Amino acid sequence: MGLAKSLWMEMEETEWEESDVVLFCPKCEDDVDGTTELPVVYDNGDSCHLPVSVQCSDCDESYDGWVKTDWYDCEIKLDDHPNVQVIAEPAQRSANSYDDYDQEYFDWLEQQEPISRPIYRAFCNTISDVKSVTTLSPTNPQQAQMLARMLLAQSITALEVYLADTLILTVANSKDAQKRLLRSKDLEIGNVKFSLADAIGVEDFSKVRLIQHLRAVSFHDLKKVRKLYRVGIGIDIATENEEFEQIQKAVTIRHDCVHRNGACRETGEVHQIDQQSLLSLTDTLLKVVRSVDEQVDDFGSVL
Repeated sequence: MGLAKSLWMEMEETEWEESDVVLFCPKCEDDVDGTTELPVVYDNGDSCHLPVSVQCSDCDESYDGWVKTDWYDCEIKLDDHPNVQVIAEPAQRSANSYDDYDQEYFDWLEQQEPISRPIYRAFCNTISDVKSVTTLSPTNPQQAQMLARMLLAQSITALEVYLADTLILTVANSKDAQKRLLRSKDLEIGNVKFSLADAIGVEDFSKVRLIQHLRAVSFHDLKKVRKLYRVGIGIDIATENEEFEQIQKAVTIRHDCVHRNGACRETGEVHQIDQQSLLSLTDTLLKVVRSVDEQVDDFGSVL
């Protein structure tokens, strides 16, 4: 694999977060505020060295550079201005923490009766709404594209929520799935170190830590999610390569829609999303999720 392709894949698999910076803008010739997107780092030792773009908030000038960051430090060097200091804080996220809303949400999920199937039903309702709105696309081309970007982003978000909630709830209710994930040498989840003090007063400590780990997973990283499903519950979330590639491409476009106002990171050109491709994506998502849901049932989930 070439260096450029390897770097591109690493950038796509990395979580990014919009962040504020302070820099001496060469064009303004003054210390100013700016913005950039930084790779998210976790407290379990993640580090990144990736290309970034820093934009001056005063003159809107953008400067390409590289960021080297871990949990403690964040250093940004601009390509054409190596002596310019850029002050930024690491985009930190704890691998073992989640907010109160997440906790309440997952507590609610675990209390649902099997017959209610809230996860699958919520996904189907969202995709149905996306398809309905797609056919009502505005005649104004600019408005139509804005709506298409929003609908594509919502479709992929619905997929990620379904995959996350289904996997987490299935694993939480299956000792067999927990053992598979914790014992997998490939995933290495079970190799996470902890102190004995961490386990004091925690019932079923390994399950709790495993669920915390899954809640911190970025479910737009479909390759990682695919592996978790395969190892944990023996399910392939996309049995046909064409389907997987179509969804992967949509995930990339969604990232550009959310973080770059629809502009491709490589070319700078705005993605053009037509009605046919959007409807084709929703059909693929429905087919994939329906297959996963059936296989989850076979596995013995209590969803």
